[in-house]
Amino acid sequence: MPAFKRARRQRIIDAAFDALEGQEYERIRISEIARSADVALGTLYRYFSSKEHLYAVVLREWAERDHHERRRPPPASGLERARIRIHAIVSAFERRPQYFKLNILLQASADPEVQAVLAGLGARARMLLASDFEAAGVREPQDAAAMLHALGHSLLTSTVYHGRPVSETHRLVDRFIDLYAGGAS
Repeated sequence: MPAFKRARRQRIIDAAFDALEGQEYERIRISEIARSADVALGTLYRYFSSKEHLYAVVLREWAERDHHERRRPPPASGLERARIRIHAIVSAFERRPQYFKLNILLQASADPEVQAVLAGLGARARMLLASDFEAAGVREPQDAAAMLHALGHSLLTSTVYHGRPVSETHRLVDRFIDLYAGGAS
């Protein structure tokens, strides 16, 4: 993609980020994003098939930005790396609950582009957790990663939507990892 097109695409994404910082996803109008990015609505749709597609990309970029902005933890055992990683995920959504809500809303999308982006995000998180569990000698590390990822998602839903204290979410993911520590080979 030529540099001017990459720059235009990034302006659209940045405008979408700004809009999400100021209001709920459901209230954001795609025409406002186009206007803020200084592009025609038709041009926006050449880059993104739908509002959902645009915001799936925003969610992915947010996750990548958050990951790169976090300081790297010191080397630790596999279980401690899993603990650090899941706590970082929970904390990121604690700081920006609108991104967790966006993730929940986008899960219902039938748009294949949205589903591809979300599948990639989930797969990456589970792969990293599985590598941490594998380093710790946990049997069936992919299963442990899938369960921890699902537990974190469920607990975050309770935290973001129902007011469960985030400290309780952190405590329970720690408890899960502690239980798994007994299952290491």
